[in-house]
Amino acid sequence: MSAPFARVDHLVIAVRDLDASTQAYAAMLGRAPSWRGRHPAHGTANVLFGLGNCYLELLARSDPPSDHPLATVLAGYLAGRSEGLFAIALGSDDLPATLEALTRAGLSPSPPLAGEGVDDGGRTRRWQNALLDRGETRGVSVFAIQHDDRAAIAPAAPAGDPASIVTDVDHVVLFSDDLAGALGLWRDAFGVPERWRREFPERGTVNVGLRLGGMTLELVAPLAGATGTRGERAWGLAYDVSDVDAAVARLRASGIAVSDARTGLAPGTRVCTVKWADRLPTLLVQHEGRARQV
Repeated sequence: MSAPFARVDHLVIAVRDLDASTQAYAAMLGRAPSWRGRHPAHGTANVLFGLGNCYLELLARSDPPSDHPLATVLAGYLAGRSEGLFAIALGSDDLPATLEALTRAGLSPSPPLAGEGVDDGGRTRRWQNALLDRGETRGVSVFAIQHDDRAAIAPAAPAGDPASIVTDVDHVVLFSDDLAGALGLWRDAFGVPERWRREFPERGTVNVGLRLGGMTLELVAPLAGATGTRGERAWGLAYDVSDVDAAVARLRASGIAVSDARTGLAPGTRVCTVKWADRLPTLLVQHEGRARQV
């Protein structure tokens, strides 16, 4: 039996001001947006950045405000907290088969729902998705998606030194209070293979990497094995760059605060932390010896 999902399709980042966030992410990524549009039926607007292994979606409420459930949930998510990782979209090449596999795994996905986005030039993208109950996904918003045409989202055009720009999403950080429960969902029900496991006694954590479609989902749980009832919390993103020192220089020239480059926790990595306020925690990662991609 094949795994339900083929890839992490995209990551939805909730933002307050779409224009300001678009400028900030374009500067951080070193890339121009791939798509800017709206979801007329949902009362939301978005900007997409196509990367090597997925795309990023900046999602905001549109004007005038809508009482559609998605717009309402988005507003509630942003109330009194920083912008953050709103949802994880897992990609399917055969949505009916994916939903059948999820149902066999004990989950209750919604029936397929038709979606449509319209860009500022009038072009339309269409897809089918299925929502998963947050009570079953341990508190993280997850949905399955199959695009009519994945190529409709073009790669985000580079806007800087190729060595310094973001190429891919390296990993997504998910904090968990119950590693066994988390693995029961992400590894066993979703079929995302476990690739590595490392203990960090000085941090009091055990970190587990699950790999899907060229991206790692990193579960971070208490090392002592204590369990709780909160489930998972989608926390931050790490992006691949070819040269982290060049990335630090580019970000500082763009006016974005960033730490000095340092040795990463993972073997053979150097990293820097983007220090921006009211935005998703962000790390840039250089893997030594990895071929440059643009």
